Amino acid sequence: MKQSTTGRWPAALLAAALLAGASAAMALNPEALDLFDRGARKAKSGDHRGAVEDFTKALKLEPNDAEAYHHRGLSREKIGDAKGAIEDFTGALGLTPQMDEALYHRGLNKRKLGDLPGAIADFTQALAANPQRADRHYDRGLAKWMAGDAKGASDDFSRALGLNPKLAGAYYLRGAARKKLGDAPGAQNDAAQASALSPDFADIQYTRGLGKLNLGDLHGAIEDFTQALLVRSNFAEAYYDRGAAKKKLDDAKGAQEDFAQAVALQPNLAEAYRDRGLAKRRQGDYDGAIESFTQALAINPKLAEAYYERGVSRKKLGEFRDAIEDFTQALATNPTLADAYYQRGLVRWESDDLKGAIEDFSSTLKLNPADAVAYNNRGVLRYQTGDTPGAIEDYTQATKLTPPRAVPFYNRGKNKLELKDYQGALDDFTQAIAITPDDADFYAARGKASLGLKKKDAAVADFNRAAGLQPKLMDDLLETLKAYDQSGSAK
Repeated sequence: MKQSTTGRWPAALLAAALLAGASAAMALNPEALDLFDRGARKAKSGDHRGAVEDFTKALKLEPNDAEAYHHRGLSREKIGDAKGAIEDFTGALGLTPQMDEALYHRGLNKRKLGDLPGAIADFTQALAANPQRADRHYDRGLAKWMAGDAKGASDDFSRALGLNPKLAGAYYLRGAARKKLGDAPGAQNDAAQASALSPDFADIQYTRGLGKLNLGDLHGAIEDFTQALLVRSNFAEAYYDRGAAKKKLDDAKGAQEDFAQAVALQPNLAEAYRDRGLAKRRQGDYDGAIESFTQALAINPKLAEAYYERGVSRKKLGEFRDAIEDFTQALATNPTLADAYYQRGLVRWESDDLKGAIEDFSSTLKLNPADAVAYNNRGVLRYQTGDTPGAIEDYTQATKLTPPRAVPFYNRGKNKLELKDYQGALDDFTQAIAITPDDADFYAARGKASLGLKKKDAAVADFNRAAGLQPKLMDDLLETLKAYDQSGSAK
């Protein structure tokens, strides 16, 4: 056991071990210590996911290790898992209530999740333990500012600046608070001080937000973009990227508001119009979505994704001709957009252009040969146009792809049944049932294949199962059995 490592164990555990003697000290699991050290090294090197795994293993062996909870919380904070970080800091504080750094970081993560009263309470407790920390005053001030307490925020920023006069962010935000409180000279002075210290503060916050956005820390990214916008209210890119983060959190209304702000500030931001269209479509506003995609294309006529998304929206409204035009335009701009071929194929199918639909699904498969649904759809169309061997070939290709899908087996089985390949049909229906065991049509079809093989008992069992799943099939199945009894062959 490394002597340097034992110092991080909770005081209560270490005292108990010392009182009990050397044999009790060995109760501090050496494997847990090694796991903790390995996790700490991973965290230091930036491998926070690996660190979380090691701290978790250490805690399984030593569940009363406050430091392991604290360090796992720090790593979870780094990977954007604010909820998990809060749980870990709470676990650490349950074991060691005086761990003020855990209080401070729990406050940071509560603020990320919008729990401003909880964040302020944690920052206040952390400051009671160490009132000389400028960062804690600053972060409590930010939480108060976000909660609408301009006076409390201004006071905290002043305390932070008293401890660290080079905190540009504190000057910027105190200036904003003073402006809100009606202190125009104070606000102007703070703005000048902030600009002298860090003229690019908003850019720094924005860049940090982009990094968090790329790492999946959506709440942290939103917080950074918000700080940038508090300083530079006309920062169109910050509005746009904050909207993108909100969209990923399924905050469609908030995303749409931010995209609207971005567009108002920078009308040529085509991507913002496109993403606002996506947000509107998620809310079911297809007309509004089409309008936004059209605006994006007015700014950038080569934005293939906007043509594609407008086509999808028009398809939703049944505007098939316009949808086909949009998918065609998208492909003219980006010929490798497999989804545009696929969607145009679906619309052509709906429009009874079977030949055109087959061509589009074929183009989809050239770009994406692992698309089982495209193989299945082309198989259905080939069958409908009289090419049964081609249909079977497509279904066969679809059955070879993963994950296994029941429908291609079922469709191939139906074609084999029509060709009187009863055993082949039965095998395909059995495969379909193995994948999806609760589909009445599959059992009914397998029953018909069994009749073709003169296996009436097996057919009756499948017909009963089908009728149990879908009672309205009963009359047709009874007619099938009656016809079999009369002719001695399946129909």
